[in-house]
This record gives sequence, C-alpha cells and structure tokens, in this order.
Amino acid sequence: MKFKQIIPLLILVMLLTACSDDENVVTRIIVGGPTNPEGNGSDPEFLKDFANFKIGNIVSATKLASSSAGNAKFREVLGNDYNSITAENDMKMANMFPSPDTYDWSDGDAIVAYAKENNLRVHGHALVWHSSIPGWLSSFQGTDAEFEAQIQGYVKATVAHFALEKDAEGNSVVTGWDAVNEYFDGGAIRSSLFTQRIGEDYINKIFTWAREADSDVKLFYNDFNVAGEPVKRAKIIALVNDMISNNIPIDGVGMQMHFNYDWPTSDIPLAIQQISDLGLLVHASELDVRANPNSDITNLTQERAAQQATQYQNTAYYYTTTVPANQQYGITIWGFRDQDSWRFNNGNDWPLLYDNDFNTKASYNGFVEGLKGNI
Repeated sequence: MKFKQIIPLLILVMLLTACSDDENVVTRIIVGGPTNPEGNGSDPEFLKDFANFKIGNIVSATKLASSSAGNAKFREVLGNDYNSITAENDMKMANMFPSPDTYDWSDGDAIVAYAKENNLRVHGHALVWHSSIPGWLSSFQGTDAEFEAQIQGYVKATVAHFALEKDAEGNSVVTGWDAVNEYFDGGAIRSSLFTQRIGEDYINKIFTWAREADSDVKLFYNDFNVAGEPVKRAKIIALVNDMISNNIPIDGVGMQMHFNYDWPTSDIPLAIQQISDLGLLVHASELDVRANPNSDITNLTQERAAQQATQYQNTAYYYTTTVPANQQYGITIWGFRDQDSWRFNNGNDWPLLYDNDFNTKASYNGFVEGLKGNI
C-alpha cells in the first residue's frame, strides 16, 4: 500500500462525504490511483484482514521463483493481501501428466513449498478438465478400460502426492482440489474425451478415486456461470444432490465468478443462497469483473470503474453475509494486475483489483467494502 497518500485521500473522502445526501453512500470507492481502504494504522490494512475466511489469488511456479522487479512486487502484494493460493495452470493435467503412468509434479511442488514457507493455503486446480488434456492422452490408442486405468492412476497418484506436504500443525498444505472442472455445457452434460472414453458417470469415479487417495482433502465441483445461468445452476444442484444421495464424496462447490460490470445482478444473491443451501463448502473460486465487455470505452472511465467496484462489492457482500461461516471456504481473485488477466483483451479491459503497477483500484476498495458487510 502507498501510505504517503493517506492524508490526501482522507481529505477527498471528507469532501465526498460532505457532498452526499445519503449517509449510507460508500464514499471510499475512489477511482484513479492507489488507496488505503481504511486510512489509519490501527484498522485492518490488507484484504485478508477484512475476512474471517481465506482470501486467495493465482500463482505460477515461475513467478514465485523469478527475481525480476515485477515478480518481486507480485510476491510482496501476495504476502500482504492473501493467505490462499491457486495454481493458474501448473497443477492441471496437461502440465502434470506428460506420458502414460508418468507424472511431473515439480511445478506444483515448488508452489506448495513456497506456500508452506509463507504460511499460505494451497487449493488444487484442477484434476480433470476438458480443456487441459495432454496431447498423448487425446490420441490414446488403447482400449477404453486402459484409458480409464490411466486416469485412475493419475488422480490417485496426484492427490496422494500432494497430501504428503504438511504444515506446522500437521495438516496438508493442499487443503482442497477442484476434482472436476466444468462438467456441464450450459444445461447439458458436456461432451468431452472423458464422457466418450469413460462415460457420463466419470465424474463420480474421479471424486471416488480422489477420496481413496486422501481421506481428508476437500473435494470440489467447479464451474462457471453458476450465478448468471439459472438453468445450468439447477443442473449443478441436481448433480450435487444426486452425488450426496449416492455417497459420492463431494465436499464443496466452486462458483467461478467471471462477471461483467453489469452482469449478473439480481442473480448473484440467489445463486449464492441456493448453492449454500446444499450444505457444502462454497468457494467463490475465480472472481474477476470485466469493465469493458462490449468494447464501448477506450480507457477505464470513472463511471465504469465505479460500476465495476460495485460488482466486486456486491459479490463480496453476498458471499460474506449469505454463506454460513462453517461453509465459507473462501474467495479467490483470478489474477493480480490487469495486464496479467486472461480477460485483459490486448489492453482493452481492466478486470482486476490492481493496475499494471500493482496500485490498487476502485475495484479493490469495493471488494473491501463488501467484505466488511457494506452494500
């Protein structure tokens, strides 16, 4: 955070407050530069300090090891604001399963080692996903039974391997896995290599194999548009209830929250409530908010930044106030600087909490207000 800017920001806050006719207006949502969300040293200072659950972000082994100035700053912000990390790509099948019966966990091991040293939780992402398949597996010439045996071996070996590294209290550093990612395509089961070679019940097998490998790790089903597509959400809820009824070991649901500044709106609280009603852990797993989805602006305007901040605020608020405390696995932001986001769109969007110099944005302050229970 940039402490030298606290005094001018306090002055701006007082001016904004004086001009407001509504005492409930959140005046700390300020566009255009670094901010301290509280403004004094006696109050919480960083994102993780405002929540009673984990606040996470994504990492890579390369960034954690790099000595560049940019990555040094990345690690500083990571250590200040977050207490949970997810590998953006390093712990996906395409990176860890290079050939039959052969596993390369080196990138994941580096991430876990860094987490252990810095007292961070690791959330594993993702064991099985239709978009992360090694080339050799896509063209696998063996029988379907042999294909299934390869997947079973990979799931069990990977989960068991990452269960080994313990923290100071004897708990695994990797506390959870997205066992299956994006099983649905809209309101239908997605046709994928796994449905074609194993069958539509492959999802039950993945969860079962993962539990056999580690009796303690939390196993999640993770998908996008859980908020925003009610039909898809109904399918997910039905799937999870069916898994529970059939004793398939599922512990939580990951709600990818790849939102736009103006979408979804009223469906966010309803979606969070309905997923919470399953009684499982709830992970807001991949939060980012596009400010320019229709390419109608050429820079992040004050108005659009405020709208984006409101979306972040609403999301954090409804998660904080709706999900029961014992079901709050945490919120994970999907990236640090705008330019590093998968939604950066060649510089035409600004979806995250920090600008390209790691300065906090209005979206950061909006997120803080939501964590504080303000709306």
